Amino acid sequence: MPKFGDLESAIMTEVWAADGPLLVREILDRLDRGLAYNTVQTVTEILSRKGWLEKERDGRAFRYAATATQSQYVAGLIQEALSFSEDRAAALVGFVESMPGDEADELHALLAKAREGSSSS
Repeated sequence: MPKFGDLESAIMTEVWAADGPLLVREILDRLDRGLAYNTVQTVTEILSRKGWLEKERDGRAFRYAATATQSQYVAGLIQEALSFSEDRAAALVGFVESMPGDEADELHALLAKAREGSSSS
């Protein structure tokens, strides 16, 4: 799973935050970076070709929506990072040990809930 470039990431963040599909002009306005319309349109089209955005015609323009949630994207990045480790358990331990206590507690609760769900099936 490729990590997004800076502008790709900014565009995806705006699309994920939106209530519905966005026009390139709306994405450009939300970015507030002084970019050219064509720059945002080009990168949005690239994201569409890569499968991260789907587009639907809206008059002469297109509206863009994400094909996956931000959480799904982050989960994919974590999976990819773990795939580089010869010892996934050690990598996970290092990851958990670097978490703030409240996040580690939340992870522990989520794992317990997942374990309960899988044992009742």
